[in-house]
Amino acid sequence: MAKLLLSCDDYVYCHEGKYYAASQEKADFYLRYLRVFDKLRLVTRCVDEKELKKSRIPLDDRIEYVNIPLFQGPKQYAIKYFYVGRLLSDVVYGCDAAILRLPSTLAMRIYEKVRCSSIPYATEIVFDAYDGFITSKSLLHKLLWKIIDKKMRQICYKANGVSCVTEHYLQRRYFTKLKDGFSSNYSSLALPKSFYGSNKSFPKNKTIIISHVANQVEYNGRKGHKELIEAAAILKQQNINVEVRFAGKDYFGGQEKLTEFVRKKEVADRVKFLGYVDRKTLEEILSTSDLFVLPTRAEGLPRVIIEAMAKGLPCISTNVSGNPELLDSHWLISYDDVLTLAERIKELCTNVELYNEVSITNFKKSCDYEASILEKRRDKFYKKLRDLVK
Repeated sequence: MAKLLLSCDDYVYCHEGKYYAASQEKADFYLRYLRVFDKLRLVTRCVDEKELKKSRIPLDDRIEYVNIPLFQGPKQYAIKYFYVGRLLSDVVYGCDAAILRLPSTLAMRIYEKVRCSSIPYATEIVFDAYDGFITSKSLLHKLLWKIIDKKMRQICYKANGVSCVTEHYLQRRYFTKLKDGFSSNYSSLALPKSFYGSNKSFPKNKTIIISHVANQVEYNGRKGHKELIEAAAILKQQNINVEVRFAGKDYFGGQEKLTEFVRKKEVADRVKFLGYVDRKTLEEILSTSDLFVLPTRAEGLPRVIIEAMAKGLPCISTNVSGNPELLDSHWLISYDDVLTLAERIKELCTNVELYNEVSITNFKKSCDYEASILEKRRDKFYKKLRDLVK
């Protein structure tokens, strides 16, 4: 019997002593570790729900929990810092190996205890902290990302194994220095064959639907909400008929501020905020869209772009992180270059042959990320870690 300690930046929900995931996709995420390990000790933030939402999915009985109270951002974490420390005092006890998903406040804290215990551990890198540093506008955030990047590299250098969501990009900074260390690459995504659509044909005689999907809708965040709104305003002036649909939950009043920005730019008739959407609704949004645009400051390997590609959507994003592994350089712009963003959208809205060509290319590329392909690489990586268990 081998028990894995897993730490990740995620949420679970507790109701009457039982634990639940937000969706079936989230529940399946933890099961991938239980394909190789017998039990899982999960360290993650927990939300207590007095009335359990119908969408919640019961989690596997083989999972035990280190219940971390909910916090968001560095300020809330600072308030609960010492309490969290007490909860983590015996976090490694009884575990045979560990996987730390990074960057993560909790995972970096647990690292020291893992090292002291001498159990084998691996890391899964999902985002480039250095990108966070160079793209942050706040001096405080720059400092925090700089510290996180240094810590992540230290953790990876001593890890038995390191896996990144990119094929090449993240590996330049995050890798093991152990002589017998091992590595892999796989996205966190798990796209079943049933999710895939097909390549699209140019949408004639209609308003072009542009989708933008992010976990959070922020006013001055790193996902380019404002920049896409500005591009929509430019396209309106050029009589290019587009409708932008933003999916994602409101984050600290971001949607209200963006709504006011939309009014200021006089594109209220061309922008919609859909709020948080579940997996089924996300699939419907992508299936009924014509373009996908994500002008992001920094990423790991954005899964939502792969999902959009699997629906045959031409995509436009930024030349950051792992994006060049997904899209041709012509469709990768500089984050603040709103004029070029509008121009690229216009190209796809007016050129039938180009639209159809990009759709075919994107759909073919997305097939590299089908669930069964990634599952084999994950299992192989996890088995290498389990083989080190004494």
